[in-house]
Amino acid sequence: MIGKHELIQINDLPLYIEIHRQKNKSKVAPHWHQSIELSFTMQGQIDHFVINGIDYHTYPGDILIINTQIVHSVHRVVSTNHDLMLTLLFPYPLVLRMFPAMDQYLIELKPLAKLSREKIVYYHRLQALLSRIVEIKLNSDRAFKNLELTILSYQVLEILLKHFLKLRDNSSKLSHNLFITDHLRHALAFIQDHYQEPFSLQNVADECHLARQYLQRIFQKNMGITLGKYIRNYRAQKAYQELRHTALTLTEIAINNGFSGIRSLNRAMVDNYGLSSMEIRKGSGAPHSSD
Repeated sequence: MIGKHELIQINDLPLYIEIHRQKNKSKVAPHWHQSIELSFTMQGQIDHFVINGIDYHTYPGDILIINTQIVHSVHRVVSTNHDLMLTLLFPYPLVLRMFPAMDQYLIELKPLAKLSREKIVYYHRLQALLSRIVEIKLNSDRAFKNLELTILSYQVLEILLKHFLKLRDNSSKLSHNLFITDHLRHALAFIQDHYQEPFSLQNVADECHLARQYLQRIFQKNMGITLGKYIRNYRAQKAYQELRHTALTLTEIAINNGFSGIRSLNRAMVDNYGLSSMEIRKGSGAPHSSD
């Protein structure tokens, strides 16, 4: 079962696998989830992949790991027709079943130039496995596709757990902003549960039993974004999925995701994706109804 704060849904595999071939400005607002995330840049570049406050610029072959409950965001300014990225999300309960001591560890995958000779060998194995996942994922007519993807993904997880673990330093949780405080977890849970409804920042603060100004201050400090902007971006990401994968009208999508109407929906889409709602829908090829 997926963790409480997931921003995306697991598909018909035991983990989440997605290929990104974005041809326009794209942004993923700061967020966190229970799953362990792997990002593989196969072609192109990611200009700003920020993990726990560290800004990474990736090149073809680069692999990034985001451990459970670590704040991260993506902001790609430049993209080309050749971009090809892969995201894997390993649900944390799945990882715990495979390795019950995982709570004591983090996965540490340093850049290739900083690895030992032994770890370089395993890094290259990861690159080969991830490239194979991309190839199979793009071949929609392949027999036993899901079986092959599952086996390859488990092989990736095996290498990460066997060769790239480090003991967790629990004393650095809050001082180094590795984990979200209980109050922020509560705020994020409230947003996820109520994003389709109209609510104010005061409502969120009341739910967390905090003064609104204090909640806003600790939210921005830990998440790197204001509370209000996080809510708008969260709703935008949910609306984006409906624009790409459903035939709902723009008005229905706006209301479904907490926007007052098409106008506010469009502002959020342009701010996050550089395209209007209709442009996103037309680019996805999804069937749609007119408003």
